[in-house]
Amino acid sequence: MYDKLCRKYIDYQIRKWSKSHRREKNFVNLQDISKIVLLFSADRVSEKRMEEIKRLLGDKKQVMSWVFVPQETFLKNKVDVSLLTKKDISILKRPSAKMERSFLANEYDVLIDLTTREILPLKYLLGISNAACRCGLKKEGYSSYDLEIEASEKIKITELLKQILHYLNSIKTK
Repeated sequence: MYDKLCRKYIDYQIRKWSKSHRREKNFVNLQDISKIVLLFSADRVSEKRMEEIKRLLGDKKQVMSWVFVPQETFLKNKVDVSLLTKKDISILKRPSAKMERSFLANEYDVLIDLTTREILPLKYLLGISNAACRCGLKKEGYSSYDLEIEASEKIKITELLKQILHYLNSIKTK
């Protein structure tokens, strides 16, 4: 019951945001991307996977990660990583105004959601993102993606990232 209430609240807040803020949608070829924002949960990532993610994205791209962390994690002192902890979200799972401002302070070419299940604080950030192109795994109740990958929830996030990058590389722009 509580989860359903939180989900309805987050979905309402995203709809409300979308009505008052217009986003410039645009598919972008991988070579034309300079700034990427990643969304994921710390329970799905190890240091080894983080290194593989960095390797897959390459050195020429500016990458910022927003990570939901239910408990302490190795990501605590990493550069270009913003952690969303329980103290940073409201009782209804919305990120604090400070975190929201910090998220919106930067403009990104692409947002890549590497979550494989619904995480409401990250769903909210996805919904308010001003990124030109939003990519992620197809999930029930999500309609914010411009590029959806259909796969099992058990997919490794590095495999999901490889598939997203493959499709972004296939996009032909003028």
